Amino acid sequence: MQTRLKINLSHGIFLAIVILLSFINFSCATSRLTNVWKSPEYKNPPMTNMLIIAAKNNSVNRHLWEDVIVAELSVRGVKSTPSYRLFADSIPNPEQVRAAVQEKKFDGVLFIRRLPTELSTNYKPGNVSGELVTRYNERTSTYSTFYEDVQQLGSTDTTKVVRQEVKVFTTQESYWLVWSGVGEMINPNSSEEIRDVITGLVIPELARQGIIPAK
Repeated sequence: MQTRLKINLSHGIFLAIVILLSFINFSCATSRLTNVWKSPEYKNPPMTNMLIIAAKNNSVNRHLWEDVIVAELSVRGVKSTPSYRLFADSIPNPEQVRAAVQEKKFDGVLFIRRLPTELSTNYKPGNVSGELVTRYNERTSTYSTFYEDVQQLGSTDTTKVVRQEVKVFTTQESYWLVWSGVGEMINPNSSEEIRDVITGLVIPELARQGIIPAK
C-alpha cells in the first residue's frame, strides 16, 4: 500500500513539472513579429528625426500609442515627434505629412495601424487524472486509501490574436517604404500591455536592421 502511494505521488510530481514547463513555453510565445520585410535597396544612415503616426480613430488611444513609441525611440537616441502635436484634430493625410516633413526635416515616418483581430475556438478533451480517495469497507470495518482514475470534463478555449501593422518610410530623395512588419499578441490583458509589448518588439528590430541607431 505504501509503495503504491509513493509511485503515484512521484508520477503526480512529474506531471506537475511537465505542466509548469508547458505553461512557461506558452507564455514565451504569446507575442511575436511576423511578415517582417526590409527593402534591400535601403542603404541610408539610421534615421534620427522621425514623425510618428498612429492611425487610431480614438484620440486618446492615438496619443498613448504615439507617446509610447516616441519614448522608446528616445532611448535609442532618435528624436521623434508624435503626429498629434502637429495635427491635434485628426490623423494627417499624405499632403499634410509631406508639408510637415519639409518643415521639420524629418528623415523618416513610422506609421502604425491595427489589423483585424483573429479569434479561434478550440475544444480540449478532458484528461484522466489520479485522485486520492478513501473508502469504508463494511465487511472489515476498515478504511482504505488509494488512487483512482477520474475522467475530467473537457473545456473550450477562445484565442484572441491582436495584430498591429507597422510601416517605416524614408523621406530622403523620395518617399518609399523601407521596412514593414506585423506585431502579434495572443490573449492580451489590456491595451497598455499591447502597446508596450508591440513597441518592445518593433523598435529593437528596427535597430537590428539599421533603420534606427543601435543602443
